[in-house]
Amino acid sequence: MANPSPFKKGCGCLLMVTGAFLILTAFLLVMVSNLADKEAGEKNQAEWAAYHQQVEAMDSIADVALRDSLIQELPRPVIRQGGIATMFALFGGFIIVIIAIIPLGIGTYLYAKNRKIKDKI
Repeated sequence: MANPSPFKKGCGCLLMVTGAFLILTAFLLVMVSNLADKEAGEKNQAEWAAYHQQVEAMDSIADVALRDSLIQELPRPVIRQGGIATMFALFGGFIIVIIAIIPLGIGTYLYAKNRKIKDKI
């Protein structure tokens, strides 16, 4: 019988931990990006609501020329394309998980193989 190799067991454990860490990192990337995207969307909606409220208040002004000049002076909020950060994070997280499966699988295989050899002894 071959003795179990502590190197293979250690390498297997290290690869399993690395794979699990990468999967956790991908999950955190997606969650943080989604949260940031939601906060930015809420902030943008609040800016647009304030802008529209100011424009509606100016609608009551009788002099049209004065109203148009005031609207031109108002800083217009940025038109935001929501969901870009979340889509990027989902794509990046998917790629990280695919890459993490490789060391996780190899590490599990080495650990299990070493465990079987140890159990036979």
